[in-house]
Amino acid sequence: MQLNFHQNMANHLFVTVEDSGPGFKEIDKKKLFGKFQRLSAQPTDGESSTGLGLSIVKVMVDKLGGSISLISKEGESAKFLIKLPLE
Repeated sequence: MQLNFHQNMANHLFVTVEDSGPGFKEIDKKKLFGKFQRLSAQPTDGESSTGLGLSIVKVMVDKLGGSISLISKEGESAKFLIKLPLE
């Protein structure tokens, strides 16, 4: 997993999180941030999943006035882009 931070001139913090997993199917993208969603991709180390992680991240980003988006194709890595205002 790769994690990057940078700030732009418009006083926003950008965070990118990229993995080397199998990416997301189109059907999964539609329910990605929902509570208790079970997606087709399975955890890589066999750990269990409650389906809450991405929904919690989305709520936190929204409360901070930011946005989160996904760039992913099935069979390729996934990259999450988080934009947060600094003021």
